[in-house]
This record gives sequence, structure tokens and C-alpha cells, in this order.
Amino acid sequence: MIRIFEMLVALLIVFVLAVLVGVVLPDHGHVERSVEVPSPLRQVYDTVNTFRRFPQYSGLRAFDPAMRMSLSGPESGVGAKASWTSASPKIGDGSLTITKSTPDSDVTMTLDNDWIGENKTYAITLTPSSNGRTVRVTETYDVDYGWNLFWRFGGLYINGEPSAVVQGTLGSLSAMMAGFPNTDYKDQEIKVADITAKPVFTVATTAKRSLDEVADATTAAKEKIDAVLKKAGLAEAGPLMTITTEWGEEDYNFSVAIPVAQPSFTLGGQTYTIETPVPAAEDDSNAAPSDTPLTTGSKDKKGLLVVDGDVRAALWYQGQALYTEFTGSAAQLPLLRLNQKAYAETHGYHYNESGLTRPWDENVSQPDAAADQQTFRVYLPITR
Repeated sequence: MIRIFEMLVALLIVFVLAVLVGVVLPDHGHVERSVEVPSPLRQVYDTVNTFRRFPQYSGLRAFDPAMRMSLSGPESGVGAKASWTSASPKIGDGSLTITKSTPDSDVTMTLDNDWIGENKTYAITLTPSSNGRTVRVTETYDVDYGWNLFWRFGGLYINGEPSAVVQGTLGSLSAMMAGFPNTDYKDQEIKVADITAKPVFTVATTAKRSLDEVADATTAAKEKIDAVLKKAGLAEAGPLMTITTEWGEEDYNFSVAIPVAQPSFTLGGQTYTIETPVPAAEDDSNAAPSDTPLTTGSKDKKGLLVVDGDVRAALWYQGQALYTEFTGSAAQLPLLRLNQKAYAETHGYHYNESGLTRPWDENVSQPDAAADQQTFRVYLPITR
């Protein structure tokens, strides 16, 4: 009997000690990790202010690569939400919601999952270096345990899953952003525009990467189109378009296009309809055999309608595109196009520089505008 009593007393002492230890343990947990990213500040902010790229760089995937994630709410900023389901007990089901967002400064998210504690939040703070070449990305995880002693004891292991997720997220974020074009688009207004398909006459050409040679090639291509427009009795219906095929180290491959007033034309007494091109690889019946001369009305290997000589016709792109307008020298256009690509990457938009989804710009300058005061509308087709 005495031994049983002694055992009960010992258990009571252990229980009291455990309670005393629990009382003095912290009622709040905090994890903090940082990484240096060699990217412009606006790029980093835009990337973490949306969940569109989160499934790619989230540290949660280290525990369960097969986890499923869905997005809801706004595309970015306060209210944007990422939810996931996972068979891994370390992750389970949960969600993150952006609750605070300060441009180029910080983003705060609330976490809802089965981890211990309440008021669980992640916060990302951005600190640019003095030379502006890098950004220190600091991510913190905070949780309240209150007077729940089990949570307080569990907080002793906060450097387990929560810490690993933070560290993994920062590492993957840095690696992912290393593949983005390293260009700062913060002073360029870029927005998503809805584009309606339009019929165009176009000529493919190439030139050395100099303003004069590109201008000469553009003029020569436009003269070919003008001649065919006159022959077909069609009128121009929009500004001259430059469609980029490849911006090489020495050469610039592109097409010059002019919108026309109607989706059909008549040549030699025959009427032809301008349609959306289907490349021969997708529909071999759409192109003439390689040893057959291309004549008016036939399709080339890209699915473009042959009009006359080098002139082709197509119903040009319909869908969404990143859009920006710029006034200055045409020499700055390559940078604008690069800025749009960087913007697409940070916002999680997909782009494919082929076929009808090649980027293009429109010259909407006044006829008497100086060379350094040209006005351009610049487009990059995207999917969201």
C-alpha cells in the first residue's frame, strides 16, 4: 500500500513539474530564415504577392510531391488563396490566404491547417541591398500557443516541419527566379488586354540587328504588301505590325504585317477567305507538297494563305496578351519585350513564342514623329 502511495506521489510530482515547465515555456513560436535573391525588387514582390507560382516553389512539396493544390480569390494581393490536400500526415489539408500586402515591402499570409497552435501566419519581408542588385527575402512563421500546455511543449519542435517548409520555400523560390529575365519592369505599365482576331497581310523577313537595317527590311516588306493590297482592292485597317520570330545575337527574324479591312479578297477573279492558320505538322492536308509551287490560295507549311509572291494572309491572334504602350526609340523595343516576359514569369502567365502566339508591336506614331519619339503598342500573347 505504501509503495502504491509513493508511486502516486511521484506521478503527482512529475505532473506538477510538467505543469510548471509548461507554464514557463513560451506561449508563442517563431521561425525566421532568409535568402539573398539577385533579382529586381518588383520581380520578387510580384512573385510572392500571388500564389500562381506557389505550387512550383512551395516547400510543402518536399514532404509530398503528389500533393494537390488549387487557387481561389483574386489573382494577387489581399484575398488570394491557395488550398491543398495531401495524404502526408506532415502536411495534411490546409490553406494560405494573403491578408496584408505592401508593394515592394512585405506580404503576410494566414495559415489554416492541423499544425498545433492558433493565429498561424507566414510573413515575407523584402529588403533591397544598398546597390540595388539583390534583395534579401526573409520569411517568418509565427504561431500562438496560449495556455494550452500541450501546444507549448509541441512548440519545442517548431524547427521541424514549419522550419523545413520555410527553408525549402526560400531555396526553391531563389532557384526558380534565377530562370526569370533579370530586368526591372517597375517603371513600365503592363496590363492584360483582350485581343480580337483580325485579318492581316504579312511578309516574313530578316535583318541585321541595327535600326537602319531593320527599317530597310520593314520598308521593303511593306512595299510588297502595299502592291498586293492595291491589286486586291483592299484598304489598310490598322497600324503596321512587327511580329517577332527570333531576336538572335546578330540577326533579327520577323514578319511585317498590315491589318486589312475585310476577311476576304479577290485576285484573278477568284475570291479567297482569310482564316486562322493551321501548321502543316498539325494538318498535313493544309499544305501543298514540298515540290509543288505555292500559288494564290494554297497554304504554306505554317498554314498561312499564299496571296502573291512572298505575301501571306492570316487571321491573326485572338485571346489575351500582356500590353504596354511606349514612346521613344525603336531601339528600346527589345527591352520592353523582355520586361513583358519577366512580368509573365512573376505573375504565373504562360507564353509561347511560336505561330500565332509570337509577340508583336504596332507602330502608331504620327507620320512626322522623330526617330526618338515613335509610339508603339507592344503585345505578348499569354494564357492564364
